[in-house]
Amino acid sequence: MIQRGAILTDWVRDDFPDLLWIALIIEQEGDDGARLISSLQQDWLEQTRDAEYSFELDGRLSSLENMSASARSDFLNLISGYDSARLIPKALRTIAGWYPGMPGRWAFAEIGAPSASEIDEMLDTLIRALLLCLGRRGKALTVAAPLGWLLLSGRLHLQESQISILSSYPIDPASRPMAEAILTSMYGAAKGLAEVGEEAPHAERGWAAHFWNANWELTPCMTGDSPPTIMEGADVTSAQDAALNQVNELWNEFMEITFSNEVSLYRPAQHEVVCALAVRAIRGVYAMTQSPLLWGGEHGSAVLRSLVETEILIAWLDHKNDIQLYERFIAYGQGKQKLMRAHVEEAMSEQGGEGNSNLSDLASFLDGRIGGQGAEMMMEVSVHPSFAGGSVNTRTMADDVGMQDLYSRVFQPLSASVHGEWSALDNYVVDRCMNPLHRFHRIPVQYLTPMLSRDTLTAAISSLKRVLDAATNSLSGDANIEYGC
Repeated sequence: MIQRGAILTDWVRDDFPDLLWIALIIEQEGDDGARLISSLQQDWLEQTRDAEYSFELDGRLSSLENMSASARSDFLNLISGYDSARLIPKALRTIAGWYPGMPGRWAFAEIGAPSASEIDEMLDTLIRALLLCLGRRGKALTVAAPLGWLLLSGRLHLQESQISILSSYPIDPASRPMAEAILTSMYGAAKGLAEVGEEAPHAERGWAAHFWNANWELTPCMTGDSPPTIMEGADVTSAQDAALNQVNELWNEFMEITFSNEVSLYRPAQHEVVCALAVRAIRGVYAMTQSPLLWGGEHGSAVLRSLVETEILIAWLDHKNDIQLYERFIAYGQGKQKLMRAHVEEAMSEQGGEGNSNLSDLASFLDGRIGGQGAEMMMEVSVHPSFAGGSVNTRTMADDVGMQDLYSRVFQPLSASVHGEWSALDNYVVDRCMNPLHRFHRIPVQYLTPMLSRDTLTAAISSLKRVLDAATNSLSGDANIEYGC
């Protein structure tokens, strides 16, 4: 089973296509296939010892393609003495006919257009070989061919301890795990030298890209996930009714607190800010309750993140206990509106006096919120990313009030979803194509209905309660706030 976060390693992407011949022999013959290849390599080395040419027989298709005409003739003569059904699997001949760009096709006899049944059989075999190479056993047996050639040709040297273990591979089951670990790690190290050493095994990336890209045309995507279970109407109604009762109750309680506590009308910023933040939180959860499609992490994350951010902000402002911070919070927002008004004015002027009713309406609305031109002149537009100035942000606020865990474990993951980071996209809007020949690439989900859960709504209400607790605590200390200059 391919897990959701899994990817095919580069070894499969880059090397499997070039080692197809070996992989298919291993898939068909198992351990005997590794011994068969080793025997063929030894015979080739002996046969060409005094030849005028020197060509690799490391099992790679690209190495076969690089052979000269005389080397090809000698190679065909050599393999004629072997059992062709074992040395050249049927699937390999079909692949050569199905992938015209495959290197080394000359080595596999006359190739005609494969039949439909041959293609189906070939694809099944190819998938089995690929899945085998994803495991350590299959990979070790396959990479033993290029590594074995380096050993035979004297370009790879082993320690005595390694020779002792590999000499009985793959016969001895006791030493097999260690032998496979040596082979796979040795191959990885050899690949790492590919860019600086000509003798290191390397991927024939041109053919590899052709092989994988051709599979898009040759085989269809296979979806593995099914649409999420849809909440029954009765369950939605029940959850909605219960949540609405709780939200209304919280609203009524907070409204009573809002107008019962003492308020400084001389500098009312704290009361204004805290109440506004709390009411926004209540209205956000109310909207979520009325919209069941928001009952999931995919679309409900914006509301949940807002709640956590509000809780941290209210707690931080209360912790600082400084009326000027509340006033700066308001001024910062008003400055943003002033800036927005300037942008609207600029857009209107760019239209050359043609006018746009929407822009005009927006400008009038902003004028009303700002308080007219006279009030606008007194407003400052801050260039800081936060009203608190400097490097203060939600994370530093959370640190100041001991909410680091809430920030890292809740706020950050929710932010990933709100901002459309890959982790959120991977969780909600893509599936794995289950076709191994497509490298299990990601494809869009095949359904519109998001994953819904009553738990999301429950979490929102719990978070809202914490926001209101923080707001209530802040308002109860209104009389003790420090009024600076």
